[in-house]
Amino acid sequence: MNDLTVYDELYTIVCQGDLSNQLDARLKLLPHVDKALEHVYQRADQQVTLLIVAALHGHELVTRILLSHSSNVRNLVKITGTTYDSKGKRVLLVTALWCACDRGHYKLAQTLIDVGQACIDDSSRNPLLIDAINNERLDTVQFLIENDHVDINETTEYEYRKYNSLMFAAALGQTQIVAYLVEKGAKVDYLGGVHNGTALGCAALHGHLEVVKLLCSAGACPNIKNSHGETPMILAYKNGQFDVAEYLLDLTQNDLCIDELELIACSFIIPRGNNDNDPSPFVKMVNLMRKSFKMRETRYCPKIIMKPVMAYNFETECQTLKEFDKIQDDYDRLFIEALLIRERILLPKKFKGLCEPLLMFGEKLIEKGDYESCIRLWEHAFHLYQLMNHDTSLHRFVWIFCKMLATNVSISPQLFLQICRLTSEPSEKQNASHCIKNTVCLITIAAKIFDQNKLTKAERLSINEWISDICREKRTTPYGQTLLHLSVSEQTHLDINYRASEIRQILSFPNLVTTQLLLIHGSRWINCDAVDISNGDTALHLVSQSNKPEALSIVKLLLDAGAHIDCRNKHNKTPLDCAKTIEMKNLLQRQHASVSLKCLCACYIVEKHINYEFIWEKDTKLNTFIYLHGCIAKQNITSVDSKS
Repeated sequence: MNDLTVYDELYTIVCQGDLSNQLDARLKLLPHVDKALEHVYQRADQQVTLLIVAALHGHELVTRILLSHSSNVRNLVKITGTTYDSKGKRVLLVTALWCACDRGHYKLAQTLIDVGQACIDDSSRNPLLIDAINNERLDTVQFLIENDHVDINETTEYEYRKYNSLMFAAALGQTQIVAYLVEKGAKVDYLGGVHNGTALGCAALHGHLEVVKLLCSAGACPNIKNSHGETPMILAYKNGQFDVAEYLLDLTQNDLCIDELELIACSFIIPRGNNDNDPSPFVKMVNLMRKSFKMRETRYCPKIIMKPVMAYNFETECQTLKEFDKIQDDYDRLFIEALLIRERILLPKKFKGLCEPLLMFGEKLIEKGDYESCIRLWEHAFHLYQLMNHDTSLHRFVWIFCKMLATNVSISPQLFLQICRLTSEPSEKQNASHCIKNTVCLITIAAKIFDQNKLTKAERLSINEWISDICREKRTTPYGQTLLHLSVSEQTHLDINYRASEIRQILSFPNLVTTQLLLIHGSRWINCDAVDISNGDTALHLVSQSNKPEALSIVKLLLDAGAHIDCRNKHNKTPLDCAKTIEMKNLLQRQHASVSLKCLCACYIVEKHINYEFIWEKDTKLNTFIYLHGCIAKQNITSVDSKS
């Protein structure tokens, strides 16, 4: 008789359950009994072992016989299979112990634990206690707890939330199981889960009012915050569970922080994607704000009002309920009220999310064509970022100015200059590439503003002075690129990545007018022969590689400003060597014909390895001049050789 025939015979005996003597005798005759016991049977779409079959049928004596014949019972009880649960659902990775509990065969389950040393949570599924709660099996929960097989508080789900048993039951709204767990000693204020919350928070989050009431009556504290600083009441309000929130508000009114209540009220009208046509969020805000004013009055707790700013139309927060009642039907004014409240509360905490609603509101102002209000609002947001020591950028302003230019909307010179002066703020004075590129973009926009007929002489002078101030600072990117490098490089155009399609149609690089402005107003500080770190390129090297029409005019401009045509980069190439178009090569060749004697001498000194560095003081103009005529390439070759 082959193994498969024997296995089938054993399977039939185990299913019947009343042939235990025959099973015992049959197993004793098998030469490889462990192999038979651990064999997984395929029956339709189920995979089961003999032990799992016995557990499903509740054959406790058969289970004992199977365990007695195993030389490794711990391994036997760990084997998992696939079957259907008591509700007819196909379940994967089940053990014999799980099957016994699912079918309510608790005497057999106890045998598996006592004799088979089955581990309660030895499965890739959730722990048995969590699984029983998930399936609303109070009987299994009672078996596990009353026989001391589990720790109520420490047993947690394996999934991402990591809820313990009470939190899990509360989140599912299983009032009966919650009541039982509390009766059996579950800690109602136990902190757990990935957000370090409580069972009350879980129930509030999911809107299970009866569970919330049960937990509160059992002594759960409604003021405990999770790792995000959210109380159960906040969780309820934020997730639209208003009946739960109102119940908790009545419980916590004496201990509740008024600021907390006001922030919840504001959260109704400034979340992302709020529907402006839906009045209900504003109604909810009004109701909560009225409660907050009454609480302030009861506690004699007046607001500390911040100074009015143009970004908020010089509005100030309402101090009294009477003042608030006057604006409760004005949705735009309520929105500003929410922004004012958030700034008062969140700015001292340096909460970065404070500015998100301002940025979103600005987008809506742009949709309405109210560009200036948006710019003032975003300028205010920029200053808030500075006050909170959070990094920010001017890219939004570059975009909105380009949008105005594209739609022929006049740009106020005063407002433009106000934004330009933000380049002097701490976050913008760093050498980050995006900061300096935004500055170059603003200079390019300035050139377009100069074309406006209404510009006064004083306004032109102010913008020119700003350009001079920027040039005086001699800013460079981490790659050593100057403002001049960026103004003549095609890469500057390609690097525009914020609203790129809209900005690129207005701003183009290389840019002749930007280069002119830099050379005119920064002539005392702009070095036409400055080299970058990456390739040792001068501005002339970069623009010579461009095939754009403006490139030829920019080359002439640079040469007229004193840029040296025979400077060599790290690859020992001159701008002529880098040129890609015939027109560019012809232009540079004509200029090469008139190379000065000074340049020829510099090239000769480098070529003949004449030691000039100790003749004159280091970093003198003459040393620098010689260096640009081939030393960069020689240094590069030396460094490459040393690395190899």
